[in-house]
Amino acid sequence: MRRAIVCAVFAVLNLLVLGLPAAGETPAPIAWDAKALWDAWPSARVSPADPWTLKHAGLREALEALEKRAPGLFRVEQEGVSSEGRKIPLVALGNGPVSVLLWSQMHGDEPMATSALLDVLSWLGSNRGDPAVRRLLSALTVRIIPMLNPDGAERTQRRNAQEIDINRDALHLATPEGRFLESVRDRYAPMIGFNLHNQGPLVAAGRPGNQAAISLLSVPFDDALSESEGTRRTKRLAVKVAGLVASIAPGRVGRYDMDYTARAFGDSMTRWGTPILLIETGGWAGPGEAERLVRLNFVALLGAFAAIADGSLESVDATGYGKIPLNARDQLFSLVVRNASLAGGRGLPPFLADLSFVVPGAFAGEAPRRREPAVTEVGDLGHARGLAELDATGLLAVPWPASELRKDWAGLRSELERRGLAPSVEEAKLLAAVRSFGDTAVARPGFTGAVLFYRQVSPGVVRLEGAVLRGRVVGDGLALPPSTAHEN
Repeated sequence: MRRAIVCAVFAVLNLLVLGLPAAGETPAPIAWDAKALWDAWPSARVSPADPWTLKHAGLREALEALEKRAPGLFRVEQEGVSSEGRKIPLVALGNGPVSVLLWSQMHGDEPMATSALLDVLSWLGSNRGDPAVRRLLSALTVRIIPMLNPDGAERTQRRNAQEIDINRDALHLATPEGRFLESVRDRYAPMIGFNLHNQGPLVAAGRPGNQAAISLLSVPFDDALSESEGTRRTKRLAVKVAGLVASIAPGRVGRYDMDYTARAFGDSMTRWGTPILLIETGGWAGPGEAERLVRLNFVALLGAFAAIADGSLESVDATGYGKIPLNARDQLFSLVVRNASLAGGRGLPPFLADLSFVVPGAFAGEAPRRREPAVTEVGDLGHARGLAELDATGLLAVPWPASELRKDWAGLRSELERRGLAPSVEEAKLLAAVRSFGDTAVARPGFTGAVLFYRQVSPGVVRLEGAVLRGRVVGDGLALPPSTAHEN
């Protein structure tokens, strides 16, 4: 009953306070251009080149360094304690009437926003004399938990040291990290919150769509997905963020595909009276991927703060939320090989097939972590897209067992030459060699070996052109289109 009353009071305060100017006043706009913020990021950057290398000790060191560079910009208002005794700082900046809460890395293997938050603090500290920054800090009190799950971060794993998913602990509160987050919400009554995560990189922004760099969700508070002033506000905020980053990452902004989950923190906080915007960082394949994703978060967060602080958020049309493309899964892969003539260890005649591959990274999500690059599908993959794609028209593809692999392409090619299977070989001899391996040389979901590619050079004779080795295309005879080529 007490929580219901408190939540009702918070809901009323939301209507009266958040982002609205005093009677007769028009707040000065904070006109931060997305491109200008994007360009400003390199000079503000204090985050590491690889976000997954940032652990608890590094975070503390970064905060201490920022505090020395910009004394008084922020304060540590509270500290929680993780299951293994690591301190969890709650950083606060600004002294305005509108309370905003952000928490990041409640899943220990999702660090992109944590890095971006450090860069946001750095930029605000370097520009604190700017009138727009002063207006922002006088309008907002922003509280940040930059790394809620330091024990998980230490292991680069989703769960905490108890092996509990903190984001499914909002009802039982069995984790000290979850209890700390809930106590912060109850103590400070934030008017709006940001739940910051990573999602899998193989998610598309719409169907068909590009790889989603960022996905957004106005978090619901019941199974019916009922609308309230709070969820309308987070829908407006999602539209605002989508518009900000769309100019930088066109076609790469999605709407997160998730239903109401009562035991999740974002859903529970929205239900308790603090509407939550979920921001999920996805992928943006190619050189400098992590850098671009951190930079995109930097732009999104600062732009969102400005819209809340100057009241412009209230004029955003919430109906635009439904126009953000819904995330699409199971259509995007690390690599798609098309139109191969596929043979294997079962001695079947070669047949036309596409193959898809997934290369696992540091982030695993809720699914069991893939340990090795592997084939994920065989057959007609006309619906699928690859971050890299290989046209294997006219090529004979044969699986080569993982147990026979050498570490790199040079080693694999040397082994094939030693066996008389390269550079050229009679096709019948090649197929007989592969058939001798039986089921260990069959391309099927979960296959972790190599797939060799041969081209016919004369009747009955084929020449080795290259391979897919550990999910990557190798060999001088195979070429990826520049627009889809992997970073090497």
